[in-house]
Amino acid sequence: PYLYEGFTTIDDFRRKYCSDEILITGRFLDCNKVPSIDDGTLSSRFSKFVRDYTGLDPFDVHLFLQSSYLVFPTGEPFPITVMYNATDAERDWQEVAKMKGVDIPDGEMTHGRKITRRFDVSKVSEGTKRKICRIMALDYCCLNIELPEVCRGGNGDAEEGDDDDEAVYCAVEK
Repeated sequence: PYLYEGFTTIDDFRRKYCSDEILITGRFLDCNKVPSIDDGTLSSRFSKFVRDYTGLDPFDVHLFLQSSYLVFPTGEPFPITVMYNATDAERDWQEVAKMKGVDIPDGEMTHGRKITRRFDVSKVSEGTKRKICRIMALDYCCLNIELPEVCRGGNGDAEEGDDDDEAVYCAVEK
């Protein structure tokens, strides 16, 4: 609820992360080409959302586990022939399209991770980042994605004041 409090339209939201100079042109996609002007309002709302989020009843696609989409309801894995890193999504989709004989004109791909975040990630606390890692631990481990530094456990060598209980670990039984 507080994620959208005070926002009645997409324009209300845009004004929190995009400058008036761009907005008055009507070229809203240009907002994705420049850093966010978030003063901490959006990152604060995001942090509150993560704080209250249990992961048991997901309603946000960004905190949805991906690994669960890679298996049939029986638990058997889908046959996967290729997996791509979302960081290079535009280039990778172009590669897939080329293999299939489809042409995607330059500039037509807008859903890759090249788009600037809407809020200043540097304003998100390490505790919030660690909670996201705990919620998404299954994906990190099953998809063999390297954990962000802030989320890694100290393997028992935590120093005085460290909170190793919040660390995420991936372990494989032999």
